[in-house]
Amino acid sequence: MARFSVSSLFRFSALAAGVATVDAGVTQLTKNATVTCGLIAGQISSASEIIYPVSALSFADDTHHWFLSSSQTSACVLEVGSARDLSTALKVIGNTRTPFAVMSGGHASNPGFSSTPGVHISLKRLDQLVLSADKKTVELGFGRTWADTYNELEGTGVNVVGGRVAGPGVGGFSLGGGFSWKTNQYGLTCDTIKRHNIVLPNGTITYASADYNRDLFFALKGGMNRFGVVTSAVFATHPQPPKVYGGLVVYPPTTVQQVLNATAQFYRQNKDPKAVIITTLEAGTAGPTPMVLFFHDGPDKPAAFQLFDGIVPLLDTTQQQSFSALISSIPTGVAEVRNPRGAFHTFSTSGLTPRFLAAIHNETVDIAAAQAAHGGVVASYDIEPFTPYGSKATDSAYPHASSPLPLNLYFSWSLPSQDEWWYARMRQSAATLKRVATEEGIYSAGASLFAYPNYALAGSAPAELYGAANAARLRQIRGRIDPARVMDLAGGWAI
Repeated sequence: MARFSVSSLFRFSALAAGVATVDAGVTQLTKNATVTCGLIAGQISSASEIIYPVSALSFADDTHHWFLSSSQTSACVLEVGSARDLSTALKVIGNTRTPFAVMSGGHASNPGFSSTPGVHISLKRLDQLVLSADKKTVELGFGRTWADTYNELEGTGVNVVGGRVAGPGVGGFSLGGGFSWKTNQYGLTCDTIKRHNIVLPNGTITYASADYNRDLFFALKGGMNRFGVVTSAVFATHPQPPKVYGGLVVYPPTTVQQVLNATAQFYRQNKDPKAVIITTLEAGTAGPTPMVLFFHDGPDKPAAFQLFDGIVPLLDTTQQQSFSALISSIPTGVAEVRNPRGAFHTFSTSGLTPRFLAAIHNETVDIAAAQAAHGGVVASYDIEPFTPYGSKATDSAYPHASSPLPLNLYFSWSLPSQDEWWYARMRQSAATLKRVATEEGIYSAGASLFAYPNYALAGSAPAELYGAANAARLRQIRGRIDPARVMDLAGGWAI
């Protein structure tokens, strides 16, 4: 997989020369990419625009990521405003073999996956929302965010299966699969997509659906950005009640065991697909802080949430509110300030057991003892006890018919010098928890339990994400769609 990291090249140059000078390779790459930017600028329409670093505010906004370590300074940004202009750009990029990136919302944690020192393609102008006359489908541009989408759909009586917090964009989230507050009821986001509108690596403008380009349609459901640039998709809608119940509850460290016990009971007992929680343990010097996000797709507090009633919280924001208000209330903006550097990592289990949850607790305690020495800011684990949703799964690159439960590791830190320590610690933590899960009978490598692409740490093997059979199928599709390997010029998963 071709990946480009300005920061790593800076570090190499400093070590080799003893001074913080820019590596000559980066300088030449930037010069070449700047030439490519000029070629694109001379051929696109007024619907699109090339922006250079001297345009400080708009340039910085276009390349900004939720994790600052995922951002790079590009030779230019292409704010693409039409599929035709995107086609032109991809032809120029392919002919010049210029590194590039495609960014929707900027929530990708792996450096180089949606950033580049080359041509940075921003989809922000592709922000259409077109609700069909019968309200059964809606076309969403891949430059939208989920928060904007929910705000615009409010009052229509319908909604879509999408992101659970305000930050992620429609594009990357959907192409990675898309676990949602509505997954119990309707499957992953990719299961609700009826059509992808895409520009292929050779510049061909086309689409993929269950009836046309079926292999490509399969590949785009979890296969991320390996097959072209998706400009928009048509999503199935579903009825949305005017009010839902939910919010964030933060508990004191002394209640960790109570919260984990309630989470285990919730997983075993909850049969209501409209009732969903995410339990988070965040490492701290006073012990892990437990937090629970509650969601019920209706106005009333469901019986399943009463399992947590006897635990006295530090903060409770749960209330009856609109769906869009709930999404906006989840405090990701505060978290972003804390994310100078960071990453996600994951694996999936077939269930949750008390011993497995205790092992997660132990990991947060161990990390808390070491994180201060390594510039640690946040180390947390998200536990997601879905009800069985696999019956809603469609033919997808990311296999999920067995209703896997993703565990999300979210770590952030402040020091570039500690990157490798944190990446190694994340892998070590996942390996430790996999051993416990294996002993508990809820994990077996390759047994339909694969790493969710939107959470997985860079370096995850294709078989870990897709399974051997799906990975082989994806390679065959790529061979037909992109024989010139244009998409290898953009960062992303190797397949």
